[in-house]
Amino acid sequence: MSLAVVRLDPLLWLVLVGAIGLLLPHLPIPAIAMVVAALGWRRLHEVRDWPLPHRLILIPLAFAGGTFVLLHYHALWGRDAGVSLLVIAAGLKLLETRDARDEFGVLLLSFFLLVSVLLFDQAVGIFLLVAALFWLLVGAWIGVSQPVAPAVGVRLRNGGTLLAAGLPFALILFALFPRPPGGLWGAQQPSGTAQSGLSEQLRPGDFDRLSRNPAPAFRVRFEDDVLPPDQRYWRVYVMSRLDPDGPEGWIADARAGSPRLDRGEESMIRYEVTLEPTGTHSLPTVPAPEDTPAHTRVDGKLLLHRAAPVDNRYRYTVESALDYRLDAAGLAPAVREHNLRTAALNPLLADLAADWLDLPPADRIEAALAYFRDNGFRYTLSPGRREGADRADQFLFDTRQGYCTDYADAFARLMRAAGVPARIVTGYQGGEMNDEFLVVRQSDAHAWTEVWLEDEGWRRVDPTNAVAPERIESGVAESMANDPTLPGVIRRDEDDWSRQTRLFMEQLDNRWNQYVLGYDSRIQLNLFGHLGLSGLSTVALALLAPVVAVLAWLGVLWWLGRRADRRAAGSATDYLWNRLQARLDRLGIARAPRESEQAYLRRAADALPGEAGDLRRVATLLQAGRYSRHPTARQDELLRIRLKTLLRRLWLRRRRR
Repeated sequence: MSLAVVRLDPLLWLVLVGAIGLLLPHLPIPAIAMVVAALGWRRLHEVRDWPLPHRLILIPLAFAGGTFVLLHYHALWGRDAGVSLLVIAAGLKLLETRDARDEFGVLLLSFFLLVSVLLFDQAVGIFLLVAALFWLLVGAWIGVSQPVAPAVGVRLRNGGTLLAAGLPFALILFALFPRPPGGLWGAQQPSGTAQSGLSEQLRPGDFDRLSRNPAPAFRVRFEDDVLPPDQRYWRVYVMSRLDPDGPEGWIADARAGSPRLDRGEESMIRYEVTLEPTGTHSLPTVPAPEDTPAHTRVDGKLLLHRAAPVDNRYRYTVESALDYRLDAAGLAPAVREHNLRTAALNPLLADLAADWLDLPPADRIEAALAYFRDNGFRYTLSPGRREGADRADQFLFDTRQGYCTDYADAFARLMRAAGVPARIVTGYQGGEMNDEFLVVRQSDAHAWTEVWLEDEGWRRVDPTNAVAPERIESGVAESMANDPTLPGVIRRDEDDWSRQTRLFMEQLDNRWNQYVLGYDSRIQLNLFGHLGLSGLSTVALALLAPVVAVLAWLGVLWWLGRRADRRAAGSATDYLWNRLQARLDRLGIARAPRESEQAYLRRAADALPGEAGDLRRVATLLQAGRYSRHPTARQDELLRIRLKTLLRRLWLRRRRR
């Protein structure tokens, strides 16, 4: 027979299962096995009276858990290793919980487990779930701390009251206490969440999976007018090198040099980008970026790079010149030769380009675009066969259907074969307005080309626009309106409820990211400006924030006390009558035991001549309400009005004394 033990509080069970369940995806497999086994063993102990393991068994298990973590993370500190150790400790603690003191230990560990969940994900849905579990945990605490636990409903109501009392305190500290740069996004993102969608290599079919991915890549807020669709080209990589391991592919150029740029001063636009984690150093911008954030630089190809990789959500502000000329003064011979290099893999392409060699360079460009427009080419996500070194020949003379990467690849090779320096640019094109932000999705990933012309420099040419101009104006879905495989949010189907739901959730998530997780010193200073606090120093704000928070907390406690008194009184009239008696008592007119209401009010009228008339009216109305056979709602309302008036006058009288 096992010793009698404390059964875990049911609310505590819910919190443990919820918190550990949210943390399981971030744990190594041995830790998952240990904690799941511990939960199951504890449950079987409570349901079927299984004996708990002896502590001489738990000690080796603790060492084994620490060894698993050390072997997996090569450390016992840091977020991932620390949380794994915490979860293992919670599981083992369940197997030694035999009395109320041990249950308190599990309860305290549960608080740390809930906080640990937010180290991995601070999305609004996860936060609300953690807040709900925290509410349950406060209810469990109320039950564990009393000899006889109240009913679950009572505990949840009292726990909610406690949380409501502390909420203003927390909100004021959050808003007013001086903020470090970067908001809450500095918390490390879980491994594997950083994803770009774009690669430093471009191979056949690379963009196929992105075309059906509706996940936001970044969001943009313009200071003035929103850019028109045909100017929303967001540069990420420039590719002028053919892949030596497979010449049908391209490789992104290394970062080098500074831009040789001529710009039009009247074409400047300013915008703020909130970029999702990518794990890369590249920051999408509209060319040509000028005023850029700290710890970034613009290279000679108008690409913006950050010193550190973007492993967390990152917000930056850029000013770009839409009217510019890049390398208009000329190309160095080696650079020109590099951008004319072909792999000699597509003989039919070379023959086609040879027909244009006698034309001026600008006319060669138009001839290539006309070839796409006039020969039955089609824009599609399912272009068919793409194998072989002569892939461009197959595309130009056989299949004649492809995605943006196929058109950019073939056009760049055509231009090089025709003697015009050319390169491929990958990034994003387009975007969709949702609230005040332009949302650019992974499905907006795009590839286009740049050609170099004498006295003009690098000019953007998008061959996709020659075949499917609706792709540039309205997005991927408009160019493939009959493709039912595209998600509704990409197709922009206004009648699709799932699209409307997703847009609403994205808007909610973005506001949470911008104004809660992204609440940094810049946003805080703007708030202080509206509140008239912009002149206060950091030290003054650090002192002001807790003072205001405490005052707000006391105000909430006062309100909760008044609310409890009103509920205890039974009605609004009885509550006001109780307050009047308390107010008179503070003035030295206490009601004697077994003194009637009428006698008490007459004595108060004699002691307070200035309020005698109001006191007599209250006495009359009170008597009518108490003893009338059929009291009316009008009488009760008049009594409440008289009581409120009298309370106000007595309060003023006390202030004057």
